[in-house]
Amino acid sequence: MVNSMTGFGTGTATADGWRVDVTIRTLNHRYLSVRVRSPHDQPRLQACLEEAVRRAFSRGEIGVWITVSRDQTAEEYRLFDSQAIQDHLKELRDIAQKLSLDESPTLGDLIQLGAFQAAKPLEADPEPVVEPALKQAIEATLAARSKEGERLAEELKRILDLLLGLLAQVKERLPAISQELRTRLQEKVASLSVEVDPARLEMEIVLLAERYDVQEEVTRLEAHLQRARELPQKETPVGKELDFVSQELLREVNTLGAKSRDLAISSLVVDMKVAIEHLKEQVQNVE
Repeated sequence: MVNSMTGFGTGTATADGWRVDVTIRTLNHRYLSVRVRSPHDQPRLQACLEEAVRRAFSRGEIGVWITVSRDQTAEEYRLFDSQAIQDHLKELRDIAQKLSLDESPTLGDLIQLGAFQAAKPLEADPEPVVEPALKQAIEATLAARSKEGERLAEELKRILDLLLGLLAQVKERLPAISQELRTRLQEKVASLSVEVDPARLEMEIVLLAERYDVQEEVTRLEAHLQRARELPQKETPVGKELDFVSQELLREVNTLGAKSRDLAISSLVVDMKVAIEHLKEQVQNVE
C-alpha cells in the first residue's frame, strides 16, 4: 500500500452552543511526530486528541490546529427560551378569546406567569463537539494522502521498470565481456613476443574474468528490484522498507560500477544511479 505522507484536511462541527474547526496538515518525516495546537488550556482534551491522531497515522509530521468558539447562531445560545414564551402567549390568547376579554395578554402578564424561562445552558465541555470535527479532518487528510499515494505508486513503478530495463542491458553485455578480456590478454602477450604456457595463460584469463565478474551483483539487483515491485501490494505502510531497498540498490550498483571495466556497463551504471536517486527522492514521501 502506497500512501503519501503529504496531505491536508479540515473538519467542522457545531453543537451545544460550540463551533469547532479542525485543520490537519501532514508532511514527510522519518518517524511519527504529532503536534496539536489549541488556544484552550485543556490538557486532558489535548492528550485525547493526540492519541486519536496517533491511531490514525503511522508515519509523518502531523500538525493539528483546533479552533473552539461559541456558536453565535445556535438556538441554545439565546438568553430566554423563546419557544416556551410563544406557548404561554398562545395559551393566554386562547383563554382571553374564550372569556371574551377586551384586552389581549401583555408582556407584564407573561412576566407575572414566569414565561421568561432561561434557555438551556451551554455545555461547558466542548469535547463532544471536537471529536466529530477531528474525525472529519482525519478522514479528509487520509483521503488526500491516499490519492497522492496513487500518483507516487505510478512514479515508483515507472522508475523500477526503467531500472529493470537497464539491468537487462547489463546482462546482455556480460557474455561479451569475458571474450573481450580473453582477446585483450592474448593480444598483449603476443605483443611481448614471449613464449607463454597455454595452461598458465588460460589460468590468468580465468582469474581476470573472476575479478571483474559482476554476476553476483546482478543477481542481487534483480532480487531487490523484485522486492521493490512487490512492496506496494502490501496492506501495511511500506515507506521504511522501500527506503531500505533503495539504499541496497544503490550499494549494489556502486559495486557493479567499481568491479566492471567495461565502458558500456559503466555508462549503464551512471543511468542506474540517476534512476535510483530519483527513486530515493520519491520514497522519502511514502508512508
